[in-house]
Amino acid sequence: MNSIFAPSVIITLFLTSSLFVSAAEDEVAKLANKVTVVKESDMWLRVTVPFNLVSHPRMTSSGNSRPTSISDAYNPEFINNLKVKVYLCFANEYNKKLFRAQKLPDSQFYQYYSSEITFNCVKVDRATKNAHFLFPSLISERDGFLGSYVNLVGYAVQISAEGLKLEMSNDIEFEKYRDENILEKFLEQAVNNSSKNEGILVPAYKVSANYLDATGIPILTESR
Repeated sequence: MNSIFAPSVIITLFLTSSLFVSAAEDEVAKLANKVTVVKESDMWLRVTVPFNLVSHPRMTSSGNSRPTSISDAYNPEFINNLKVKVYLCFANEYNKKLFRAQKLPDSQFYQYYSSEITFNCVKVDRATKNAHFLFPSLISERDGFLGSYVNLVGYAVQISAEGLKLEMSNDIEFEKYRDENILEKFLEQAVNNSSKNEGILVPAYKVSANYLDATGIPILTESR
């Protein structure tokens, strides 16, 4: 692997700062591509969040200082407790047809779902990593947003490490809107309303061990 750190830096453990300086967008993490939702099987839709880790979040604040204690040390080639949370929005097409005569706005039929995966340890190596989630196909069929393809209205992704939110430039997608205020409003609605459907969208490794891949070590005891 071609490291982004000098050899002398790699072998040195760095000082942990209790006050992190917020990194710029895409400086630490970024989405490698759009979130995808595809039919995995008769039972599940597979949701994939592809992301890259560019650097360690503590590198922005530690100044490469030497540690003062073992508890303050960290390895810049690995990130601990990385959380990947995704919010999905689907439109209930069945209800939309049922109440077509009332000419209600599309937003009345939006349904929000969320789930989170915590990786105990992830390597910082710039390779594209994937957080996989599964969504029951039966619900997508019931609500009419699964046809020849999955009709995804929008999504939002939040990645954090050790309590620090990692800013990304392409973390929200909502139809064809690009206005920042509209995207933030979409995120607000997703956060406020996804709890109504808690437990439906789940980390894929909880269903199938096939998703315990090289992306990182998930916290298997995590409960949601």
